[in-house]
Amino acid sequence: MRTLALASAQGSLSGNLFGRSAQGTPAPWAWKGVLKQLELRTTQAGATPLLITKDIGLELSSGPTTRIAVTAGRADILGAGLRWNRIDWESGQAVRTQQLDMQAELEPLAVAPLLRRAQPNFGWGGDLQIAGKVVIRQTDSFSADIVLERTQGDLTVTEESGTQALGLTDLRVGLDAKDGVWSFTAGLAGQQLGVLGGAVVVRTSPQAAWPSPDAPLQGVLEAQVANLGTWGAWVPAGWRLDGRLNTSATLGGRFGAPEYTGSVVGSGIGVRNMVEGVNLTDGEVDVSLQGATAKINKFQARGGNGTVRLEGDAKLDDTWRARLKLVADKFQLLGRVDLRIVASGEAQVAIDGETVKADGRFTVDEGLVDFTRLSSPGLGDDVIVTGRGTDPQDAPPAAPVPASGSNRISLDLLVNLGERLQMRGLGIDTLLRGELRVSRPGGKWALAGTVRAVDGTFANYGQKLVIDRGVITFNGAPSNMRLDIEATRPNLDVRVGVAVSGPLQNLRVRLFSEPEMSNNEKLSWLLLGRASDGLGKTDTALVQRAAFALLAGDGDGGPGAITRAFGIDDLGLRQTDGETRETVVSVGKQLSKRVYIAYEQNLATSTGSFQVTYRIAQRFVMRLQSGLDRSIDLIGTWRWE
Repeated sequence: MRTLALASAQGSLSGNLFGRSAQGTPAPWAWKGVLKQLELRTTQAGATPLLITKDIGLELSSGPTTRIAVTAGRADILGAGLRWNRIDWESGQAVRTQQLDMQAELEPLAVAPLLRRAQPNFGWGGDLQIAGKVVIRQTDSFSADIVLERTQGDLTVTEESGTQALGLTDLRVGLDAKDGVWSFTAGLAGQQLGVLGGAVVVRTSPQAAWPSPDAPLQGVLEAQVANLGTWGAWVPAGWRLDGRLNTSATLGGRFGAPEYTGSVVGSGIGVRNMVEGVNLTDGEVDVSLQGATAKINKFQARGGNGTVRLEGDAKLDDTWRARLKLVADKFQLLGRVDLRIVASGEAQVAIDGETVKADGRFTVDEGLVDFTRLSSPGLGDDVIVTGRGTDPQDAPPAAPVPASGSNRISLDLLVNLGERLQMRGLGIDTLLRGELRVSRPGGKWALAGTVRAVDGTFANYGQKLVIDRGVITFNGAPSNMRLDIEATRPNLDVRVGVAVSGPLQNLRVRLFSEPEMSNNEKLSWLLLGRASDGLGKTDTALVQRAAFALLAGDGDGGPGAITRAFGIDDLGLRQTDGETRETVVSVGKQLSKRVYIAYEQNLATSTGSFQVTYRIAQRFVMRLQSGLDRSIDLIGTWRWE
């Protein structure tokens, strides 16, 4: 984007503009006339001009004294009307110091349009108007009186929950300089925002047009915010604040390096984002300010049933430095329905300017990672949507440029997964054990370590299989995990099951058995729990279970979701043997590793049967049956070739 200038002037010139004196110095000259028009604007279509003015009397002269004189006039600067009585500036050998005489006045200006232009997606609105004045004189000494203040109106912020008025009652920024004493004042008051105010006095040379960095400074700052929630419009979308915050400090030191003495005290502070699952409550803050040092006396909050606290101090000099210690005790870091993490541990954090280094150790007290709900569908980064029109505001944003400090964050966190971290998804439901190292090489998150599955099940082929071996290996990006899982159908005379291996994005599923057998035999044992002998008489059950597996896909969906909804493990449909083949519906529930209950109902009769099966050992089962047939059976099974 470029800036264009358009100017036209009319006047008379005396002297030689490009001539030189006998000594080789530029010859004196003078020009007097009228600036007919001056306009500065950007090339962006529809943008407000940067500057517009016309018909301004102007005098320019160069020689022993350089002088610029502007008669009374008016200009529009970014849409704001600036009116002045006279501007006169002189400098050169004929005067001891620069001479300046300027008096200007800012006409009432609507603030909301300016804020909307600067932050188009923020939701600014309202009728707040500000005005001001500028009086600057420099002869043997410098003096200034600059004021910018609210004249009327208020600001509003519109977001998803509605429109909120800030309730502004006072807004003022002032500067007064005389005889080397510079007084800076600022005040903000609002029914929703609270009260903020400050006053600073700087002493320097009476001739200085701005205080030097080593000029002594004194001042005071006060801030009282009764409800931080009203500042929610200033935080990123989706985040909310609560609590009270009071700040009181005196200022000292030098103008270029102020020092603070005071405190920052907050209570009932809360930070939440329901979408991300963050919910910090009951926050307490007590920070002491002493010179260029800020010491954290108390900084703690609750998350779930646990707490987190921060200890340490910071140096508020030219190179911002901090040494902090973060301690968590059963703290709920995330509380989403698909991602819940409760952790304990501590970390050391060192901040040196733009460099952040953190190392520590944490243990997961409780957690849930549910891949079935973890992410919603979205377009890939390489997908470009066309046909949205040519409105510049609708144009796709430019590719983000990585922040200069994005690669200056160094992490070395060791995370013990504890004994209560559960993972669900892809048909897997298991506890996870192990340790992971979290780092951020090159500004990208990375995980390294091995995780074991404990007491897990794997839903596949319509069965809930027991995970005998489950290893998940991380080496790089969090999504770059590899699975090595063997899951078998329990309580069988042979070992048969499913093996899952490969990266998360391309899993390979296969059948296996001990001893080795054909795939048809494996499938029969896996689906029916018995060999394929006589399968032709009961092929309906096999087809039905195989269809269930097809419907279930890669995860535990389809019929698995239906049976879970009713609290059962098995739902079957088969036909009886004999001349008259009748349809039987069965439901079952595995109460423990050894106890299984089932109910069968013949659709051709009104009487069903109830069974309780207890596995005494691998080859011995006791079965109790009531209903149409009543029996107690002790069943032993041997298999030979």
